[in-house]
Amino acid sequence: MAGAIALECVLVFLALSPPIIFGNYTDTPWVHQCDPGSEIFACTVPNFLYNPKRNHSSLAVPATGGKVRLAYPRDKVLLRDNILAYDAVLHAALHRPRAVQIENTLIKTVNLPVDLEYADFRDNSIEIFIAPEVNGSAYALRYLDLRLNRLTTIVELRTLVRLETLLLAYNRISAVDGTVLRCFPKLTGLHLGGNQLDSFPFADLPASLEWLVLSLNELRTLPDLAGMYTPALQSLNLEDNYITNFDLAPLLTAAPNLKELLLRSDYTTIEDAAELTHKLLEAGIVHDRFAANREADTEYEEDVIELYHRTKQLHEAREHIFSGLLVLVNVCVMAWGGHRLYRARCEQECREVRQA
Repeated sequence: MAGAIALECVLVFLALSPPIIFGNYTDTPWVHQCDPGSEIFACTVPNFLYNPKRNHSSLAVPATGGKVRLAYPRDKVLLRDNILAYDAVLHAALHRPRAVQIENTLIKTVNLPVDLEYADFRDNSIEIFIAPEVNGSAYALRYLDLRLNRLTTIVELRTLVRLETLLLAYNRISAVDGTVLRCFPKLTGLHLGGNQLDSFPFADLPASLEWLVLSLNELRTLPDLAGMYTPALQSLNLEDNYITNFDLAPLLTAAPNLKELLLRSDYTTIEDAAELTHKLLEAGIVHDRFAANREADTEYEEDVIELYHRTKQLHEAREHIFSGLLVLVNVCVMAWGGHRLYRARCEQECREVRQA
């Protein structure tokens, strides 16, 4: 009898302790403090939990100082699928910070809060970015990092009229709508490297732009630059494309203050490269080596990207396996406990029948 009671106590403890036993599979929120000392820079929490409409953690602090960093440092993160979205609910649970960094998790959807000013969501699985028009106000966002995600379009970003820096490298973007670029009158930096662009609307770039990265795309020729005027543009990176000819004069007219032009691994002939080098030298523009060893350089870049994606897939597979094993262990423990409890009760009933 005493053994059965003890077993029942253990089962009750298991039932009342879902965060410990079941990891993410619980409706009970966890309460977190900032990592000691981190709040000086940004309130840092490694294992914050947020599953929309199901469960989420909370910060046990009255205020965050305006900066929050989740899923960091990586060595302390147990599972990458702790955070699946960023929206108004999570934003409120974090005490409405001005700046947030959540990288290397499995966020799939971002529903942008109006008052967020800095957002670093690099290295996630974001496919949907929602920023609908807001009556009577504008989004405060000035810095947005969405590198290494799964976006295919930038149309939903058109409402972010205060953006100054936009990082979209290594997504799945195959076309850029020029009307969206015209919605960013304050934009100074744009990174679209590592996508699938075979053309780009240069004429729609804002006059405020200072640097532009279009490396590792599928550009073959520069389009007609008529209508382009970017007096603030200082650096243009077109490395690792398929550009076979390059007319410098229209570019210098469109970007009179250009100081750096990068063309490494583009398909420029030795003769064209020599002529272009001479023109760049005369214009006082810094350039890279863009005629020699282009095949080796391109192969190296492709190998690095392929290795990154393979490593990411391996980590995701390991995490799914770990989550599955955790569920299996929990099921086995509960089944074993239920079986032992059932046997204990049967034995007790048998003893009571014999005694009667």
